[in-house]
Amino acid sequence: MKHLNSKALAAILRHLRSSPTFESIGVDQYRTLLEKSAKAFKVDPGTRISPVSVDQVPGAWITPDKTNGNHVILYLHGGGFMGGSINTHKDLGARIAAAAGARLLMPGYRLAPEHPFPAGLRDAVTAYTWLLDHHVSPEHLVVAGDSAGGGLALSLLLKLKEKQIPLPRAAVLISPWADLACTGESHQLNLGKDPMLNKKLLVSTAAHYVDKTRLTHPLVSPVHGDISGLCPLLIQVGNREVLLDDSITLAARAKEAGVEVTLEIWEEMFHVWHYFARYLDTARDAIDGIGGWIRARLKAWPQP
Repeated sequence: MKHLNSKALAAILRHLRSSPTFESIGVDQYRTLLEKSAKAFKVDPGTRISPVSVDQVPGAWITPDKTNGNHVILYLHGGGFMGGSINTHKDLGARIAAAAGARLLMPGYRLAPEHPFPAGLRDAVTAYTWLLDHHVSPEHLVVAGDSAGGGLALSLLLKLKEKQIPLPRAAVLISPWADLACTGESHQLNLGKDPMLNKKLLVSTAAHYVDKTRLTHPLVSPVHGDISGLCPLLIQVGNREVLLDDSITLAARAKEAGVEVTLEIWEEMFHVWHYFARYLDTARDAIDGIGGWIRARLKAWPQP
């Protein structure tokens, strides 16, 4: 298994290093490329995917074969606030839902540069309150996201606290981009080790998302927000990521604020390796860990 995993990992790393960025091909072609690449990640046939309108925000219910119908995950996909979609992330969402034994709602929140901050955050708040309006109890609800979606999930928690809306039971942040000013030392220490991201690309991406808003605004870079009073957090990040310090700093600030936080730093892993769970056993292990953590927080039904 380790030999097979190393071969799969090497192939994935070669693919990522050769993939074009939005800077080299433009935003529209970048989005098209992401959509085409999603064909390599087919969802398990037992999973139901049902489109839904979430107060005019497009969304999809992802329901695995075995679920506890009361438990829901609100999942915010990654893509640098400019790409990604329900289609590109449905396999990852389905795997997390199955591991947690829960239904998963994925909104297609608005993207920059057409819709800069705070459009995507507003859509996330809309999706969360829509669930509450449809009789999903906060005690049975988990917010999750990867990369930009992980940062957006944390911004959502801060916005809910600001608006005095009941918080979810827990939140899962996968390789979150929580500091759009890119101040962490890991941007230099892991330069060249992360096949997906680098500081130059992230700075350019952030400029499209925030428009004229300050990069350190707590709802843009939630690592700078008031973390106190938030729900329990699980953070998973790879030790080769340029965004590693986002997670380390966030976990430290959460701990200082008295928030229950679990930080997992996975050896030899790159940005959102979970996405490649169809081909990478380490990704499947990480997702299984997420599922177990969510089940424990929701006191979900026993493992089948």
